[in-house]
Formats: sequence, C-alpha cells, structure tokens
Amino acid sequence: MRSKEKSTRIVYVRHGKTDFPLDRIYCDDKEDPSLNELGLSQAGVAAKALVGVEVAAIYASPSMRTRMTAEIIAKEHGLSVEFDRDLMERRFGFWEGMYFDEIEANYPNEYKDWKVNNAAFKPEGGESVFDLNARIEPRLLGLVDRYKGKVVVVVSHVGPIRASLASAISLPLEKYRSLTIDYASLSIVDYGRRQNNLICLNR
Repeated sequence: MRSKEKSTRIVYVRHGKTDFPLDRIYCDDKEDPSLNELGLSQAGVAAKALVGVEVAAIYASPSMRTRMTAEIIAKEHGLSVEFDRDLMERRFGFWEGMYFDEIEANYPNEYKDWKVNNAAFKPEGGESVFDLNARIEPRLLGLVDRYKGKVVVVVSHVGPIRASLASAISLPLEKYRSLTIDYASLSIVDYGRRQNNLICLNR
C-alpha cells in the first residue's frame, strides 16, 4: 500500500502593527520601529492561535517588529527564535524612509513604472519582487527539507509572505499583491514532494 508522503507545514505570520506611517517605506536599518500596543495584542492573538500546535522551530526576520512578534509566539512554545536576514522586507534602496507622495513628486517616471510593473521594478539600490523571491525561496526550501513532517513558524513581512505564498502555489509573482496579508495573520502551506497545498490564507 502506498504511504502518504510527509509534508512540511510552514505557518507564515506577519508582524503586528507599528506606529510607522502607512504611506511611507520602511527603513529598518535606520529606524526599525517596534510594535505598538495594538501590535502587541495582535501578536498575542497569533500566539494563542498556535497553542496546541507542535511547533518544531520558529524563524523570523530580525527587524524589531518581527522579532517582538516571534518572541511572543516562542514564549508560548518554550522555543527560541532563529533570526535570519533573508526573511527581511523587500529593499527599496534610496527610496527607503521616503513618503509615497515624495517619490511620486521627485521620481514621477520611476513611480509610474513601480505602480505598473510592481514585481519587475527595481529602485536604485533596491530589489524587485523577483529579487525578493530569489532571496527568500532557497531559505524556505532549506527549512522544508530540514523539518520534513514537522511544523515551522516563519515570522516575516507582507512582501516576503506574499512572494512566498505566490511561489508556493504557482501564482505569477506579478499577481502577488492579490494576496491579502493582514497584521499578525496566519497563512499556512503544506510543502510536499510533488505539490504544495495552501491550507489557509490570512487567518
């Protein structure tokens, strides 16, 4: 009788909310905002949602907001967090820290290209979504191979999670923004040898 192949379950968790303006590009290496009161509460809810799940490991972007979210989850499971810079948000080069209206005013052609060709556009010194996925995917596949048949929690940002989910279910990266990923939401993928299964999105 054929035995069912073991899949690796990755639970993607977006960080909780911060006070950083929504119309501004993050600049983690300079400012690195922490979770606000609501964000801490959201992280707690995400942690409670994973109570009863046998988690083998927790990996996270080292940004403060993901670090804080991951550590709240880790406390519920008696685990430590492995921090990995490959799980950080998409890099926007010299646009980092700028407001969107500043970019539109000072770089109108590039801004238009960004909005029209989001996945392929690369700001000077930054990454395209294709670059982002190329950075993250090998790390995730390494986790899938290392933790076969187990559950791994990955705490990251909206861009990396969207790209990872799109790649997992063979959704073109140009469509990755069609995936809604709210603060502290859980999205789950079972990675199998032959195919991947999306278990839930933005729960």
